[in-house]
Amino acid sequence: MTGRTVHRLDEAGTVRDWLVAGAWGEPVAALPDLVPSTGSSWGRDGRWVLTNGPDVTPLKARLHRAAPLREQAPPAVVEGGPVSYTGPDGSAHAGTWRRTHTAGDGLVDWSEFCFTPQCRVALAATALEVDQAEWRTLRLASTGPTLLYVNGECVARSESVTYMEPAEQATRVWLPPGVNEVVVCSWQVGFRECRQILRLRVEGLPVRVVLPSPGADERIGELAEQVLDSVGTPSWGNLGTEVELHGPDGPALRVEVGGVGKRVRLDGGKAVVELPPPDSGERDSASMLSTGEAVLRVFLDDERSPVFREFPVRLLPRHYRAEPAGDERTWRRELLEHARTQPNGCAGELASAALDPGHRLHAESLDRSLWMIEKRADCADFEALGLLHLWHRLPEGTWPEGVRTRVADALRGFKYWIDQPGLDAMCYFTENHQLVWHTAELLAGQTFADEVFANSGWTGRQHAEHGRVLAEKWLVRKLAAGFSEFDSNAYVAVDVLALVSLVEFADDAKLAELAAGLLDKTLFTLAVNSWRGAHACAHGRSYVHTQRSARMEETASIMWVCWGTGALNAATLPATVLATAHRYTVPEAIVAAAQELPEEWIGRQRYAGEYRSHHDLLSRPYASDLLVYKTPDVMLSSVQDYRSGLPGLQEHVWGAVLGPETQVHVTHPPSAATHSSARPNAWAGHRVLPRTRQHTDTVLAVHDIPEHDPMGFTHGWFPLSTMDEWTTRGPWVAGRRAEGYVALATEGGCGFLTSGPNAWQELRPRGPGVAWVCVVGRGATDGSFAEFVDALGEPDFRHDGVEYRTRHGVRLALHRHGAFTIDGRVADLDENGRPAELPHLDNPLCRVDFGAPEMVIGEKRHVIDLRTGRSLPG
Repeated sequence: MTGRTVHRLDEAGTVRDWLVAGAWGEPVAALPDLVPSTGSSWGRDGRWVLTNGPDVTPLKARLHRAAPLREQAPPAVVEGGPVSYTGPDGSAHAGTWRRTHTAGDGLVDWSEFCFTPQCRVALAATALEVDQAEWRTLRLASTGPTLLYVNGECVARSESVTYMEPAEQATRVWLPPGVNEVVVCSWQVGFRECRQILRLRVEGLPVRVVLPSPGADERIGELAEQVLDSVGTPSWGNLGTEVELHGPDGPALRVEVGGVGKRVRLDGGKAVVELPPPDSGERDSASMLSTGEAVLRVFLDDERSPVFREFPVRLLPRHYRAEPAGDERTWRRELLEHARTQPNGCAGELASAALDPGHRLHAESLDRSLWMIEKRADCADFEALGLLHLWHRLPEGTWPEGVRTRVADALRGFKYWIDQPGLDAMCYFTENHQLVWHTAELLAGQTFADEVFANSGWTGRQHAEHGRVLAEKWLVRKLAAGFSEFDSNAYVAVDVLALVSLVEFADDAKLAELAAGLLDKTLFTLAVNSWRGAHACAHGRSYVHTQRSARMEETASIMWVCWGTGALNAATLPATVLATAHRYTVPEAIVAAAQELPEEWIGRQRYAGEYRSHHDLLSRPYASDLLVYKTPDVMLSSVQDYRSGLPGLQEHVWGAVLGPETQVHVTHPPSAATHSSARPNAWAGHRVLPRTRQHTDTVLAVHDIPEHDPMGFTHGWFPLSTMDEWTTRGPWVAGRRAEGYVALATEGGCGFLTSGPNAWQELRPRGPGVAWVCVVGRGATDGSFAEFVDALGEPDFRHDGVEYRTRHGVRLALHRHGAFTIDGRVADLDENGRPAELPHLDNPLCRVDFGAPEMVIGEKRHVIDLRTGRSLPG
C-alpha cells in the first residue's frame, strides 16, 4: 500500500487527474459600488451588462479587482482531507478534497447556471513527481482569475476573465526532485451561465502525476485506470431502469449511483446496473437547464483503488406517441393528469383545478415560483406568467389564507424590464424572454391597475401600457419576419406560453388578435417541421438532451395536447396553459397538418428580420433558411449557410431523425462539456459554424477547423443502440430503424468510440473531418437496407469541400468558398440566372412570400393576417 495513485499526462501534456474543493458561493458585494441600480440602464456602467454573458466580462474583471483572490497558505493536499479557504469577502469556506478525472478536453469544470448573482471560488490540486530537478513551463488556462501555487509558494497570478474559452498564461517553474504540490485557486462570478474551468499543461519532459490518497495502492490504481478506460455505456437514454456497461471480460466493478453502491461483474464484457427512480424534487423552472441525468460512478472492486470514471445516463419519459390516438379531449386530460404530478407548481395547480373544480390550492406548490420572483432569479418571468394564470383561473375562495396576498405582493414588487430599478442577473434580451417580460408586465399591470408597484413607483396602469407597447412591437415584427431563435425545441415552448397568456387575458383586443395569429403561425411551423412527435428539425437554439431524445423537448408536451403526438415530460407549463385556455383553440387545419404524413414532404422556411440594440443587444439583420425533407420513415432537416465560418452558440444546424432517440448529426466541439453553462458545447452548437446545404434527402456540410483548435476535430452522433441494423462501407456508416435508413460519410471514414460515456454513439473521423455527407432513405423507395447501402456511391472529398453524385444521379458540390451547385448549376439563381427571391414559407400546405398580407393553410383554408393576426370569439 503506497497511499497514493499515480497517473500520466495526456499526449498534450495535460494534467487529467486532480483533487478539487468548492466551488463556494459568496455575495457579489462590490456590485452596487460599480453598477448603479437606478437611472439609465445603458452605457459602460449600465446594468444591461448583467444579463448578457460576453458583455459582462469587463465588469467581472473590475469586480475581481475590487475583491481579489487572497493569497494564503494552501491546505494540505490529500484525498478526503479537510480544506479551509478564506474567500475574497472574508468568508470562511470549508470542505474536503475530492477526486476528479477530466474529460478529454482536460478541463476541470465547476460550471453552474447561477439564477442569482454569485461570486464563486474553488480550488484544484495535484502533484508532479520528478526524479531529477528540472525547469518546466506550466501553462494554466482559465476563464477567470487564478492563483497558482507550487510547493506552497504563489508563483503566478492571473486576472484575465473570459466568457467561454479559457485564456492561457505560461509560468516557468523549478521542480526539485520528489513530489511537488500544485494548487490553483479559481475565481468567477455567475450571472446566469457561469463557465468556471481551468486546464494545466506541463511543457518539457514528462512528469508523473501523483494524488495522495490514504489506503490507496498505486499498482492497483494503475490497473483500475486501465480497466475503467475501457468501460463504456452504449446508451445515454434508457426507457427501462437498467443500464448496460460494456468493457473487457472479467473485471469486478463497484458502481455508485444515487447514493447507492452496487457490485457487478463484466461477464462476457457486459454488466447491467439498476438505476434508482429519477429525482422528483428537481424544481428548476426552466427544464432546458436541467438534464435529469443520473451519474454512474464506476470503480474497480478493490478498496485499495479510489480511481473511478463517471457515466451520465438518463431514464427517459415513457409516454411518447409517434401517431395520434384518441381525440383532443383525451389528449387534454392526459396532459392535465400528467402535469399535476410534475415539479412545476403553477402547472400542477392549474391542472388540478381544471380536473377538479373543487380543488384547493396547495401553498407549497408556489414556493419555488415565489422564491424566484422575490429573489429576482433568472427565469422568474416564466413563473410570473404561471402565477398570473393561477390568479385568474382559481377562485379566490380556493386559495389558502395569506397565499394570494403573498402572490400579489410579489407581482407588485417585481422588476419587469431592464429600464426599471434593481441589480439582478435575469435575462431580458433573448427573443423568448422579451415577450414573456412584456406579457407579464402587461397582465400584472392590468390585474393591479390602480395600485402602486413598489419597485418602480408606477401604477399598474402605467406598467400595463409600458408592457403593451413593447409587446405589440414584438408581435408585429415576429408575425411578419419570423423568429431569430428559429424552431428552437426549447424556446418555441416559451413563446407559446406568452402568446397563450396574451390571447387569454389581454384586455386590448388588437393585441390579443396579434397574439392569436402568431400563435397559429408558430404552431403551424411546429407541426410541419416535426416528424412523428419529434420536433427534430434544425434549431436556432437547442440543448444536448433534447437532441439525444425527442422525449425531452420542451415542445413535446405542446404537441401532445394539440394533436396527440409527442411526449409527456417535465416541461409542463406551456402545454398546461394551452390545455386550460378558454379563448384559444388550435385550428383544425393545423391539427391536420401535424397528423398528415405524405409519402414525401419538402418544406422551406425563411425567417428574416432586424435585431434591435436595446432589446437584443445586437443591431444587425438576422436570417435563417430552413429545409425539411420527410417521409413516413425518416426526416432530414438543415439550415442553409447559417452564419458559416462564424462562432456558434446553441445552433443545431442539421440532423436526421428515424425515431425519438435515433437522431444523427455532426458538430465541431469546443470542449467535451454537455451542460447548459457551456455555450456552445460538445453537442449543442459549434465552435465554428459549418457551411451546410441540403438537396431533398441529402445534406452536405463543410467545416473550418482552425490550426490551433482546442479539440481539433468534428464528431458525429450516431446512436447504434437505437438502430435495428447497421453497417460500414468505405467512408460510410449506415443504419436502419424500422423502414427508415440513414448514412453518414466523411473522408477516410469514421469509427465509433468503444469506451466512455459515448461508447457506440459517438463517431470520430479517421481523416480530417472537414466535409460530411448525410443521406436518408426508406424501404418503400430504396428497397432493402443492403440495396440502399449499395447505391450510396463514393463522395469525392476535397481539402475544402465535397462533391457527390446521389443515388438519384444528381450531382451536388459544396466547398468552403464558392456557390453550392446542383448538376453544375448554381442553386440560388432563378430561371433567368439572377439571385432567387426566397419565400417566407413554401411547403405543400402553404406558400407565403415576404410582404404578403396573409397566409392560408391547407385545404381547410385557415387564414392568418400577417399584419393583424386573426379574430377571436367574443
